[in-house]
Amino acid sequence: MTISRKILYLLLAMAALLFLPWLGGYFFYNGEFPADFYAYPPLKPISKPGFNLPIFAFVAIVCLGITAIYIMPKWFGFKKTIIENTRNIPRVKLPIWFWFGLICWAISLTFLALHLKQPAWFIHWSDVPLFWGAVLVLDGIVYKRTGGKSLVAIIPQELIGIGIASMTGWMIFEFMNFFVDDNWYYPWGNILDREEFLLYAFIISSGLLPLAFEWYLLFLTFPKLANRFRNGVKIVLSNGLKNGILIISLASMFAAGLFPNYLFFVLWVSPPVVLGIVLNKIGIWTPFDPIAKGNWAPVLLSALTYLVAGFTLEGQNYLSAIHDGQTALFTNDPAYWQYSIPFVNVAHIFEMPVLGYFGYLPFGVYCWVWWIACATLLNIPAKFLKENPLDI
Repeated sequence: MTISRKILYLLLAMAALLFLPWLGGYFFYNGEFPADFYAYPPLKPISKPGFNLPIFAFVAIVCLGITAIYIMPKWFGFKKTIIENTRNIPRVKLPIWFWFGLICWAISLTFLALHLKQPAWFIHWSDVPLFWGAVLVLDGIVYKRTGGKSLVAIIPQELIGIGIASMTGWMIFEFMNFFVDDNWYYPWGNILDREEFLLYAFIISSGLLPLAFEWYLLFLTFPKLANRFRNGVKIVLSNGLKNGILIISLASMFAAGLFPNYLFFVLWVSPPVVLGIVLNKIGIWTPFDPIAKGNWAPVLLSALTYLVAGFTLEGQNYLSAIHDGQTALFTNDPAYWQYSIPFVNVAHIFEMPVLGYFGYLPFGVYCWVWWIACATLLNIPAKFLKENPLDI
């Protein structure tokens, strides 16, 4: 396959993530979106169907099944992998960027958690040092546990590239959020002008995807976790089945815009599947590929990254506001978010409904395949085109 054709297929796949939900929404609104439909940031929740016990129970059963894969992998055909610890890891100190990141993260979180009002310029933009401070802290821990190997130490240019790709990778979700009637919104987003908030959103989102990669590398430093899912069921999909899954995934993204209250979750599940299949078809490695050899570790661990990262982000988000019970009364953080999710919007941990955390699992995989897609388009020799980019 020629390079130009590979680029074309990737661009079409990326365009589909934007166009198909828009097309579904176009039909949903009979060709005329409401006047404030694209207002960003969304400041208020849109009315949604209330709690539904049968739907909640069904989703909960699915989530329990997913949880069981991580807790009891042998139930799903995973065999125990013998771990031979023959490596002598050099003892190194925590690097200087760990301490710099810790200071940035701690100061930002302190200002937000104490709900300070001054200096306003710092508080309003504090998510930048908060997110990137966490990235540097995680990288420093990886550096120490591997004896001197980390993204900052070995391939800082790739970490920067992931950060740049993160801005478009996340803003796609902000765009898709319009077509599921704003599942999340920013009730204090009007602290900033809309133009400034848009710039702010681009900049702070640069720290979102790097968190996934840092957590993944940290997971690899724990041999039992890193090897827990390497010896599982081998699944090889035929081209016909891949095509079928791709068509269903694309159709579901269109349907999500058409039925936003019932298929809103599709916008988390389908993007990594669409990108993963298209990348596979043009001959580019993805974390899905090792499944053919029974190695599920790249997919399951990359999914786990944002279950952990998402939980910490939700905690930081919750601390940044003053609450009366579950009601947020005040915050100085313009990016403070809340959720408006149909049917299952109960049993919150922080602002997120408990079942909503499982949406972070496909997003973790999306982070990896999005970076692979961007690196392929730009002909970047990315190290993350294999399971263990640092040979930990």
